[in-house]
Amino acid sequence: MGVSEKTRKIVWAEAGGRCAICRGEVITPRTDCDDPSVFGEEAHIVARSKGGPRSGNLDADSRHNHMNLLLLCSRHHKQIDDQPHHFTVERLREIKEQHAAWVRHSLDEKAAGGPRLVPDPAFPQPRVLELIIRGNPLWNMIKTSVAFEYALPDDLPDDDESLIVEFLDILSDYLDIAPELHSVRENRDAEKSLAHYIHDLAENDFLVGAHVRHMLYVNGRGDPLAWPVLRVEVQPASHAVVADQAGRPFADGPSKEQVGEG
Repeated sequence: MGVSEKTRKIVWAEAGGRCAICRGEVITPRTDCDDPSVFGEEAHIVARSKGGPRSGNLDADSRHNHMNLLLLCSRHHKQIDDQPHHFTVERLREIKEQHAAWVRHSLDEKAAGGPRLVPDPAFPQPRVLELIIRGNPLWNMIKTSVAFEYALPDDLPDDDESLIVEFLDILSDYLDIAPELHSVRENRDAEKSLAHYIHDLAENDFLVGAHVRHMLYVNGRGDPLAWPVLRVEVQPASHAVVADQAGRPFADGPSKEQVGEG
């Protein structure tokens, strides 16, 4: 038994006729002499056969239920089947849930008028900050970002606050000029400048943590735009919580170069 017509309608309705990954429409406009072209496909989260990508033990009814299907364009359907280790069952379920929420929000008349940022379902959202001890990793984050947010402690001594604010101002400036720096020398100089501030902060017992959240800029009119957001926090070393990538604190100290947001 395959996917029923009713199930297919549910999948398309919940997805708003858009790919759950790129959120592009999966139907082209008609022409003067032809009907629209449809390139949307119902993709199985747990494979429909035991030998398929993400195979599981679901029975036939569950495999073809709308809860186990998500709407994708033909390009992303092939990608998830070719890359099953990246697009796991858990990740595809998260993508389906986030996309359905995005569709509902987009159709809400009260929210449809204004632009907003929503999580990009093609990327897992980070739960922890990476501990930054060199300039190169932070510079690479800056080059891929279009927006910047930060956090620093309250009630700092004036000298400490001045050092941290100067560092954050430099980050903001680099975010503006990064697209204009093309040579290896220019990039290397930026990395060294960042490393200098990171070293000075460490000398004053402050740690720098950062990550990039992959967001989409949605305005209700055109296709969503990729909008990576760099978040940087400077915190006293005594306040840092060392955690794994899932946000679980380590009991016996760090085993990876990451620090929790708390």
